[in-house]
Amino acid sequence: MKFVLLAAGKSQRIFKIINKNKCLLKINKKTLIENSINEILKTKIKDITVVLGFKPDLIKNKLKNYENIKFILNKKYNYKEMLYSLIFALRKYNSDIIFAYTDIIFSHKIINKIIKSNKKNITITVLSNWKKIWKIRNKNPYSDAESLFINNSIELTSIGQKIKKLSEVKYQFMGITFIPQSQRKKVLNFYDKIKAKDQLHLTTFLNELIKNKFKIDCIKTNDKWYEFDDYSDYLNYKKYY
Repeated sequence: MKFVLLAAGKSQRIFKIINKNKCLLKINKKTLIENSINEILKTKIKDITVVLGFKPDLIKNKLKNYENIKFILNKKYNYKEMLYSLIFALRKYNSDIIFAYTDIIFSHKIINKIIKSNKKNITITVLSNWKKIWKIRNKNPYSDAESLFINNSIELTSIGQKIKKLSEVKYQFMGITFIPQSQRKKVLNFYDKIKAKDQLHLTTFLNELIKNKFKIDCIKTNDKWYEFDDYSDYLNYKKYY
């Protein structure tokens, strides 16, 4: 199994403040991307690739002491969304792959749950205690969060819409997605058929997959997780943790 960290984005809002990529924010003396790699290495996964784009050398230099970390460069980061980085890596690697955003903190326990589940479908982890996290982040769920619904088989039925009724939304997407090798070609073929895809977000893509009869399994968790969307998230994290 392979792990791919998506770190190509421009991080515009935070870059203006810290003058570096968002994934290079420091938490407990380690950057976000270092924290992610350290958690991944606590699992049996040792094959890690980072998708670079914006200011790639800043990230490479920070990770130079890690052995066997691979890098691939998304040259189209400036006008493509993060989904393109995922697809870019999926084309390159014919393997079971876990993808993760690099503006999050997460526990290795979440990754182990994916590994142990032995899923054959596309799988995402969903956060059960998300309202607590949004309160710490001081975010308005109606403007910041997205809808996410699952059925009794714990399969994703809808994602990525504006929340209409807060009490109905039990989970949030965590930016961690598993695509098994057996689904790789199907996902790539479906992506290639989409006409307007330059600005397509990952959650929108997941929703389109569902509409076209792809099964997406969910793994519920309350393990440690936090998102750094902007600098206020960083300040609130340091305040509460």
